[in-house]
Amino acid sequence: MWLTPRQRMARYQCSRKERFWQPKLAMVGKNASVTNEHGEDVLAAVAASRPAADMAIARDAAEVLEHMLGDGRSVIDPGTMMWTAETAEDLRARIGDNPILGKAQGQWDKLDRQLEGAPREVVLLAAELVFLREHPLHSAKPETRRAHVDRVLAHLDPPVTIPEPMSTWLGRPPGTAGLEPGTWYHGALWRHVIWASTFVRYWTGLPLAEREKARNDPWELQHVMLTSGDDRSDMRNVLQFLAWPEVFEPISSASMKKKVRDGLADRIGGATGEDPAAIDRDLLAIRAALASEIEGPFHFWSPGVNELWNNSPGESDSDAESADIAEPRPRHYWLYAPGPQASEWDEFSSSGIMAIGWDELDDLATYPSREAVRQALDPDGTGGSKTNIVLAVWQFQNEIAVGDIVFAKRGRREIVGRGEVTSDSRFEPGRESYRHVRSVNWTHTGSWEHPGSAAIKTLTDVTTFRDYVEDLERLVTGEEVPPLPEPSTPPPAYDKAAFLKEVYLSEERYERLRALLARKKNVILAGPPGVGKTYAAKRLAYSVMGAKDPARVQVVQFHQSYSYEDFMMGYRPTEAGGFTLAEGPFYRFCEAARAADDDRPYFFIIDEINRGNISKIFGELLMLIEADKRGHHLRLLYKNETFSVPANVHIIGMMNTADRSLAVLDYALRRRFGFFEMPPGFDSAGFGRWQQDAGSPTLDRLVEVVVELNAAIAEDPALGQGFAIGHSFLSRPTGTDADDAWLYSVVEDELIPLIDEYWFDELAKAKEWADRLRAAVA
Repeated sequence: MWLTPRQRMARYQCSRKERFWQPKLAMVGKNASVTNEHGEDVLAAVAASRPAADMAIARDAAEVLEHMLGDGRSVIDPGTMMWTAETAEDLRARIGDNPILGKAQGQWDKLDRQLEGAPREVVLLAAELVFLREHPLHSAKPETRRAHVDRVLAHLDPPVTIPEPMSTWLGRPPGTAGLEPGTWYHGALWRHVIWASTFVRYWTGLPLAEREKARNDPWELQHVMLTSGDDRSDMRNVLQFLAWPEVFEPISSASMKKKVRDGLADRIGGATGEDPAAIDRDLLAIRAALASEIEGPFHFWSPGVNELWNNSPGESDSDAESADIAEPRPRHYWLYAPGPQASEWDEFSSSGIMAIGWDELDDLATYPSREAVRQALDPDGTGGSKTNIVLAVWQFQNEIAVGDIVFAKRGRREIVGRGEVTSDSRFEPGRESYRHVRSVNWTHTGSWEHPGSAAIKTLTDVTTFRDYVEDLERLVTGEEVPPLPEPSTPPPAYDKAAFLKEVYLSEERYERLRALLARKKNVILAGPPGVGKTYAAKRLAYSVMGAKDPARVQVVQFHQSYSYEDFMMGYRPTEAGGFTLAEGPFYRFCEAARAADDDRPYFFIIDEINRGNISKIFGELLMLIEADKRGHHLRLLYKNETFSVPANVHIIGMMNTADRSLAVLDYALRRRFGFFEMPPGFDSAGFGRWQQDAGSPTLDRLVEVVVELNAAIAEDPALGQGFAIGHSFLSRPTGTDADDAWLYSVVEDELIPLIDEYWFDELAKAKEWADRLRAAVA
């Protein structure tokens, strides 16, 4: 007999030794006071510690689960038997054996196609599984949950409406109860339906006595779920919670459960195991221990509880977002027209503002995209080109920042002012015109002849034109521009702990790398593609500096055509047809470092250092970059002066060990650099945290396959460890959701083409690993 949560709670108070978690009471008793040998007060305290709203949503779902695990009838259409092995296998096969891959369609569109022509019982099964999947979601809007169930039911002929009380259950307001999963859960509809269908098929094949035992014992039910097929922990955790909310926590992510358990394991004398049952039993015992200390119901994210285990306050059951320290934005330089022929300059300069027109637009903050701005400027849809106007409006509102420098111009031949932006954009509807305004400290006003012809646009970002910016600054202020872009705001602090959180490297290896850089002044990070060499290089520099200061870091990339003239200095053609001596990035970087205090380190980063002709690029610098030659002077090739590399300049190079096209590095360069191997970091604590936070069974399977693939690559005499697959391929993505579709794209569009290249002459081996990679995400 299936018991509802209310009936089971009644049993808590009238039964003793028959309680399903009685075996755990011995452990509970070690960590929380009990009034008698049966621990009845502890049980009551645990029950009272569960938020009533969570228990309520489980009571709602109990009717659906009663039929799933009992007589097999539908709640939506009670006359239909649908929780059967045949129906479950039909639904599983429609999705699992007929996958629709790619992102051309959303997951609900794909499900519509897979349900086309499905029998009535299959559609009803899909609808009730969708209900169970989304019913406990904390933030899901009721209209969204209802729409998803209705969308599935639309495949029925004749149609059916959602009956009471399910209709009322679907009306629960968001934010009142339940769990908060991440993007992995939301994007895994098809995997959830496949797993749940497989479980139903397995359940109905069990002997009646085993089913009866599992219906009334949470640990037996969990065992059945785990043995029903390949585990899908997030969907299993949801069904466990709905079936036994007194026992299982409303947490979908297995890794998050483990994180909570590990953070509070000392409350119960330590963790008892790492399997799902052990973790859930430990969480139950931990709740019992906390219930004796904390008054009233609580979640593990409740104030006063969260701080006991969570080192990242504010993190929930959703995918934990990276707490990367934002890199400061360098100061930008802008060329700006204060009205046609600077018609508004007198007002703007005296009032300390800059402003733009297009007064038909409302507050610019209300436009979420450039396209929205374009449509507002062209309400009749004429299709006229407004590219420059849209860009100027968007940049004025969203891209100019406090601290940026603005040069005001009149026409194309005259500069009339220079100023520093001191405020965000604001809308001033009371102005007669030019209602979109920013405050500016106009440091210089006057008249200067513009060098050449200025851009005719109202607003132009000229930051990347360094020579042009330098000419303007010298023209107006008489001063030189710093050779490296300055941040417009103070750089944030950055230390070893920040490095280890962002870079998948152990603390011991970080200390070794830092010591090597301090001793040699020059290091090369060598490793296969995707180990984060460039990412690590900048953050290594920041950690040594103690701040994320881009003004003391410069990055260049070598290539086969790169030369001393590009790197150090050389003659460049001019518009007049002659030549001028131009200083290269390394020369200017060294001069900037020389002007600073000796104890302020500077870092010059060279990507793809082994792609360049080292002797051709470095020239006499090969001697000057040596650690014990810092401060020594040599005469320059193109300039009648001596030059030295300052002691506070460090060089970090990156070398891809899997590039077949490159020759062995120059031995002279090897002697001057320390070499630090950067292997894949799948076993690092940082990657482990990301994998744990993701809580994705698909990611876990794919990582296992890639680790095995790397072992095979390392053993291949034609490849070796230098061709391994780096962890960056599977690190948290930017610009897209971290979901199964992303992992599928990584496999199909990145990893498989790479191994096809590796084993181009061993097609069978390439196909074997391609099949294994596809199986991990399929």
